[in-house]
Amino acid sequence: MKDAAKPGGIGWYRAGENICYYQNQMKRKGGGSYYTLSFEVTFKNDEDEVYLAHCYPYTYSDCCELLQRLCTNETKDKIRKTVLCKTLAGNDCEMVIITNFLSRPEEIALRRAVILTSRVHPGESNASYLMHGTLEYLVSDDEGARYLRDNFVFKVIPMLNPDGVIVGNYRTSLSGLDLNRQWQGPSMKQCPENFATKVMMRKT
Repeated sequence: MKDAAKPGGIGWYRAGENICYYQNQMKRKGGGSYYTLSFEVTFKNDEDEVYLAHCYPYTYSDCCELLQRLCTNETKDKIRKTVLCKTLAGNDCEMVIITNFLSRPEEIALRRAVILTSRVHPGESNASYLMHGTLEYLVSDDEGARYLRDNFVFKVIPMLNPDGVIVGNYRTSLSGLDLNRQWQGPSMKQCPENFATKVMMRKT
C-alpha cells in the first residue's frame, strides 16, 4: 500500500488469499497445456496505490550496497571485489573473490575453485536473497566459513544480468536475450557478461 511503501513504512509484505495454480483448458500448439495462476487481494483503502511482486524485490542498488558493506579494508584478507566486465548499458558486473588471502600465493594457487553466479534471470529476485546470505556466511567468523576460506577459492558473481534487473526485465538482458541460453558461444558485443564469465572460468 502507499503508506507501507513510504520511508519508515513496513515495506513489502505477503498478501493474497485463495492462491491457486492449475492446468487450464488451453492447449499448446506443440503439445501440452497452459496453466493459470489466480489469487485474491483485498484493497483496504480507496484511491490507494498498490504494488504487486511475485517475490520481494532485490535491486542492483541492493547488490552494490551489500558488496560495499562486505568489501572493506578490514575484510581484505578474506574478500576482494573486482569488475568482471562492463554491461551494454555501462554498468559494472561485479565479482568477488573469497579465500584466506593471508596464505602464501603458492598455497592459494593450489586451492580448488568454486564459481557461483546469480540473477541471470532478472525476475528471480529470490536467488539474490540466497546469494546475499551465502556471501555473508562465507566472510563470517563461523568455523565452517573459516574452513572453506582456508581450503577453497570462491569466485562469486552475485548479479550476472545487472541491466535486466535495472530496467525491470523478467528473463532477458538489455539486448533482449535470455543469457542462460547464451553459454555455448557468447557474443562479446551482445552478452559481455557471459563472455567474461567464460573467460574467467577458463583462467581459473
